Amino acid sequence: MARKDPLSRAQEIEEQIKKLQEKQRKYIEQAQKEIGQYLMETWDIEDIEQAKLLIDEFKEEAKKYFNDEHNAEESNGQETSDQ
Repeated sequence: MARKDPLSRAQEIEEQIKKLQEKQRKYIEQAQKEIGQYLMETWDIEDIEQAKLLIDEFKEEAKKYFNDEHNAEESNGQETSDQ
């Protein structure tokens, strides 16, 4: 059986990368769609512009919440490793 030349193998890998990137893009789009749908159903919102306004309104609070949560997790991890 003949071995494939390096350029041919590189081409195959490039094609695999493109397919995986497309697959990744589809998964991200699906996740975003599900998150948006969940948000609109949970908050009982029908208007997209209204949803955007609410997101903008609570954006800074959400960032602060997740930063505080992240910092608390780091502190707990350090306490555990210090003991």
